Amino acid sequence: MKTPESIRHLRIAIILVLSVLVLGTIGYMLIEQFSFADALYTTVDMMATVGSMIRPLSSAGRMFSIVVIVLGVGSLLYTFGAGMEFMIEGHFSQAIRRRLMENKIAALRNHYIICGYGRVGLQIAEEFAAARLPFVVIDEKESNVGNCIERGYLAQQGDATSDDVLREAGIQHAKCLLVATDNDATNISITLTARHLSSKLFIVARANHNETEAKLKLAGADRVLSPYTIGGHRMANLALQPGVMEFFDTITKAGDVELAVQEVVVPANSPLVGKTLEEAQNTLSYGTMLVALKRPSGVMPGSRLEARIEAGDTIIVVGALEQLATFKQKNNVS
Repeated sequence: MKTPESIRHLRIAIILVLSVLVLGTIGYMLIEQFSFADALYTTVDMMATVGSMIRPLSSAGRMFSIVVIVLGVGSLLYTFGAGMEFMIEGHFSQAIRRRLMENKIAALRNHYIICGYGRVGLQIAEEFAAARLPFVVIDEKESNVGNCIERGYLAQQGDATSDDVLREAGIQHAKCLLVATDNDATNISITLTARHLSSKLFIVARANHNETEAKLKLAGADRVLSPYTIGGHRMANLALQPGVMEFFDTITKAGDVELAVQEVVVPANSPLVGKTLEEAQNTLSYGTMLVALKRPSGVMPGSRLEARIEAGDTIIVVGALEQLATFKQKNNVS
């Protein structure tokens, strides 16, 4: 990211002031045999044009003082101008907001990281915001980051292929990384970097071309999706089987209440442990439905009613968000 001119000017100004202080202090120590404290005091005194000296100066000291006064006043005036430029352009307030943003991101745990804020990344962010899930957006474009901040999202400007940028987004504590840029080479690079930094991170990557899917999986992606394939498949189904698609749209939006599908992990102290899917479903009275049981060996659909739930299993549950929250609370699942 290019450094703004006002910040560059401010840095130059600070370097000039410090240089005059060092030059003056060393000069008075050598010419007038002052101690360090007296030499520093005299230098500051000359830069401020106060005129209260510790003792009369020699001819060489007076000539040197003229140089210190000219350079000191010039550097202070330049610093004042650079400081005003920095304040007027709003970089001071931006720096404060950026620092607050960094602190909020550093405090996140078990969150999601979205790489790329294009059409796909925007949709992902809106879905997460609606579900009130913690997430961070990474994008190289300043305009996209500004758009995120206006919407109240946590965002960070930078190259997501960089180790430092992903670390700043809290990849060590993240639950999932979503790679959603419109460039396949960038998506592969981000996936490789993220997998290198976290071997257990769940990575979902976007493929813009069919031949990229295999490369993304080799790079470490757990799931690979193609927006164009999914969109084309849905359009074809809407044309060939409009009734079926309408049915699925209806069951995922009962009235004005949108249903959600969530994966929940069953701990050892959950009352669901030891029950079959049928027995567990019969104990539920708040609208949720258990549709499948997930184990390392694969997903077991709800039709396998004899399967018993064990500690550490993952259950796939369907229901409204409020119903799912009640289900988690009463069954000690997360």
